[in-house]
Amino acid sequence: MFGARPGPSPRRVAVRSTAVGLAACLFVAACTSSSGVTQESSDSTPATAGSTTEPSDNTATSGDPSTTTDPPNTDGASISIAPPDPEGLPALSDIDPAITSGTLDNGLQYFIRRNDNPGARVEMRLSIDAGSALQTPDQGGGAHFLEHMLFNGTEQFPENELVAVLRSFGASFGADINAYTSYDETVYQLTMPTADPSIVSTGLDVLQQWLSAATIDGDQVVAERGVVLDEWRSSSQSVNGRVFDEIQRFFLDASPYENRKPIGTDAEIIATTDGPLRAFYDDWYRPDNAAVVVVGDIDVTDMERQILERFEPATARGDSPERIDLVVEPATDARALVFDDPDVSEGFAFVTLPLARDLSRPREEVVQRDIYQALAFDIIGTRLSNDALRGDAPFDDASVGGSGFVRLLDAPEIFVSADGAELEASTQAVLDEYERIRRYGFTQSEVDRAVAARRSAAQVDYDGRDSRQDASYADEYVRHVLEGESLPTADRWFDYVTEVLDRATPETLAYMFVARYEVAAPHIFVTAPADEIGDVPAAEVFVAQAEGAADRKIEPRPDEAAIGDSLLIPPDPVDPIDATQLAEGTVVSFLAPGLLIFENGVRVAFNTTPITDGVVAFEGRSPGGSTMLEDSAVAAAEVAATVVENSGVGSFDPVAIEAFLADKEVALDATIDVFTEGLNGFAATTDLETLFQLIHLVMTEPRVDPVSFEQYIDNELPLAEDPSINPNYARFKALTEARYTDPRYQLLGVDELTSVEPAQVEAVFRDRFGDASDWAFSFNGDFDIDEAIELARTYLGTLPATGRVEPVDYVEPPAPTGAIVETTQAGEGDQASVTFLFTGDGTTDRTDDVVARLLQQIITARLTDVIREELGESYSPSAAVELTGGATPLAETFLSISTGPDLVDDVSAAVLGQVEDLRASGVTDSEYAAAISTIGNELELFSNQQLNDEILDVLTDPAGNASLAEFENQAALIDEISQSDLDDAIDRWLAADDYIEIRVLPR
Repeated sequence: MFGARPGPSPRRVAVRSTAVGLAACLFVAACTSSSGVTQESSDSTPATAGSTTEPSDNTATSGDPSTTTDPPNTDGASISIAPPDPEGLPALSDIDPAITSGTLDNGLQYFIRRNDNPGARVEMRLSIDAGSALQTPDQGGGAHFLEHMLFNGTEQFPENELVAVLRSFGASFGADINAYTSYDETVYQLTMPTADPSIVSTGLDVLQQWLSAATIDGDQVVAERGVVLDEWRSSSQSVNGRVFDEIQRFFLDASPYENRKPIGTDAEIIATTDGPLRAFYDDWYRPDNAAVVVVGDIDVTDMERQILERFEPATARGDSPERIDLVVEPATDARALVFDDPDVSEGFAFVTLPLARDLSRPREEVVQRDIYQALAFDIIGTRLSNDALRGDAPFDDASVGGSGFVRLLDAPEIFVSADGAELEASTQAVLDEYERIRRYGFTQSEVDRAVAARRSAAQVDYDGRDSRQDASYADEYVRHVLEGESLPTADRWFDYVTEVLDRATPETLAYMFVARYEVAAPHIFVTAPADEIGDVPAAEVFVAQAEGAADRKIEPRPDEAAIGDSLLIPPDPVDPIDATQLAEGTVVSFLAPGLLIFENGVRVAFNTTPITDGVVAFEGRSPGGSTMLEDSAVAAAEVAATVVENSGVGSFDPVAIEAFLADKEVALDATIDVFTEGLNGFAATTDLETLFQLIHLVMTEPRVDPVSFEQYIDNELPLAEDPSINPNYARFKALTEARYTDPRYQLLGVDELTSVEPAQVEAVFRDRFGDASDWAFSFNGDFDIDEAIELARTYLGTLPATGRVEPVDYVEPPAPTGAIVETTQAGEGDQASVTFLFTGDGTTDRTDDVVARLLQQIITARLTDVIREELGESYSPSAAVELTGGATPLAETFLSISTGPDLVDDVSAAVLGQVEDLRASGVTDSEYAAAISTIGNELELFSNQQLNDEILDVLTDPAGNASLAEFENQAALIDEISQSDLDDAIDRWLAADDYIEIRVLPR
């Protein structure tokens, strides 16, 4: 990966996902409890304190650098420091006049904005300034459980009628889609079409009912326990949940948040009744503790009238307790915790400098200091990351993180991953770097690079201000209500950030870091796989590291070498040999791509769109992939893309390329799949030439860095050696091995990983990417066509080519016949899953693509209604229906359901029962209508990545995608698809006796 990682391509060719990184899931209710062995050491106990909630008005007490009056002590080291100067900064207090806002007599706040991105849509939010931290002892898990109950009945929408109403106008419904509950707040969200004004009005009715008219029926509460319990299993019983449970205890014990995890405990969930839920609802769901946000393609005056009409009558129902501010006062002495878990695949640690967040100063000063703090940690993270990239560190990588997962906890940190035996040296390296900053500060060149990177990001945001999406505005307004985030105009915010960055100096950044470092006691969290925990010292050793940091001999760092302003000398441009038009923009106005063809065989499509201002999305693709390789080279192909991405390019090693791209908004990813090799990414419009240069160098001068290669192998081996440490990995491994015998579709084993060599990896990459003869590229977004053509002439038309054109039919192996049921054991804890794969014959008719989306919506809704809502046995059942490529595509239907180990048989039978019912009885009228509404809305939306994908489907798989006309007209196809068409697809794609079922049970 070069630069920031872009989003995934929308259409599947051959996907293999093996990532097992730590998910910071405890921000919301899908996070929780613990197991394992913990060692903790500290010289003090965190204290509790309470004081602030509205950032603009109140104060959190602490030794925050914002409250430091004396200059930080640098013990005579060669460092110059100076506090930031906030005088004269552009004001942030004035609210953007494009926002219509107000406060009703009952205290409810509202924010309305007209916006036409994406257009014909509206985003609605209801925020409640209360989360799990405000629960009473008998309400454990109640704030989150209540969130569930608001979908199970209100006075206007009894029982599950609300879900039916949401689906009827195309709103999505499912796990983590419509609401979230955190320690501090609960937020509900709706996305709806605006063509029918009555639908928009119904959306406001739903918000009003959620605020004031929930029924909270006792029988419904009992029925919902199983659903919430499965959500608890999927979070707290996973390795991520267990690790993060220890992290949140580490920071929150002895604070107002102690033992108030949003999800609650399994015992609390099982014991939940309607009484405590009703009490929490009546206390906190009241107008003076709520806000309504509406952003989209609406009439603001009419929307304000409707909000007043619905919400002015709202009154408080309970005791209206004061919404006090909850402050975490971190320990004042160093603390450490060592935690091991049998499912952790790689050791990691982080060193945090936590403080209670101080919001007492003017907003302009608070934000300035936040920006400078972030810059300081960016520089520290870059220093340590560069050490890892060079192989000069005990850790594999380093990055900036944060554990501020409650509102007034400010906890920046440096995160490192390492083998268990290297964790002690890794945390020492982080502490040494903290101490080095205290003594010697930052250099001008690294401050310049960090500021340039932030300035570049700010410029991209500003350039995209006129295409900002509804949801982005809506979420910002919620943060304003709950956290005091400012709401200036885009111009004012850009001016403010520019001025703050202009004032950043080595002295001001050093001041911010040193002031924090002197008052914040380091909190060190360490975890490692069970078989490596013996190499990790006790927690007291890490505490001693922190306490002894000031006594260590530490030298200043030499300044990094300057980086040039260009990746390469541009080749002499060549002229295309032909040009044509792929579409005329008559159906979709902004889909009119022109195609250039060069003598080397390269084809380049350019299409300007208004989707996102200031950004260009890109994809390149070539038929071939690993299907053109010998079996012995498949492992190298699987390794190649990731290793090359992390190895630098041309004359730039990994450190140099990171430094060169630091102030540019560019990302480039490489992939080698079964049937294709590809590149995809994006760039700010102003950085488009850099993207072209990267493409050229990746294809002509790739590198395989030995450190990057070893780190990749080291990261993958634990899973290959023991797939049972990760249930998702084990499930995917079992599924692919049951479906395929070809190693190109399977995960790499230990023998493949340990036998692959760097030279083989480079050879495979050069073979797949070094001949541009049959490559096609597509660029969609905001750019000047003439400039882009000149870049293509220079960097793509000059790519080396031999005339090699590889015929690929995109035909996957036939699926095995019969019902194949496999059981695998993976993971600790009380969690299980059931996954099905049905494979049938599809067609190249575009109607099948739309039918697949409709069936995916219908099956997901059916599983949600029956398994989640009726049986109460799964939190997040889901379906995915996908078509493969080529002239004879397959239709693959994946069904996935999480549940408890003792419920696997029941869930399996229920799923197969619903599939059989669909075959026997077909799709119901209500299911058909809801799916048509939802998918019809989705087909009206486009992304630049989607357009790239469709263009390249036509250019690289013409047998499966004859022309863009089919894509252009697919929205009209939905009106031609009948229920009988869906029933026919079910018969073709969901065979009664041919499927693969994978059951994952705990070890």
